[in-house]
Amino acid sequence: MARKPSHHGSSWTKSDDKKLFSLHARGAAGAAIARALGRTRSSVYQRLTTQKPRRKRSGR
Repeated sequence: MARKPSHHGSSWTKSDDKKLFSLHARGAAGAAIARALGRTRSSVYQRLTTQKPRRKRSGR
C-alpha cells in the first residue's frame, strides 16, 4: 500500500498556496509540486483549478 503524503487531510495554508502558485508559475510538474508540498497530485490539480493566485494590492 502506498504511503500517504505528510499533509494528507490537512487544510491548505496561505504559505502552501504561495508555494503552489510560485512553483506552478515556474513550470514545475504536478508531481514535483506535490512532493514539495507533501500532498497528492490530485489535490494539487484540484487546488490549482479551484483557487486563483492572490495578487498583492497596490498602495492606492
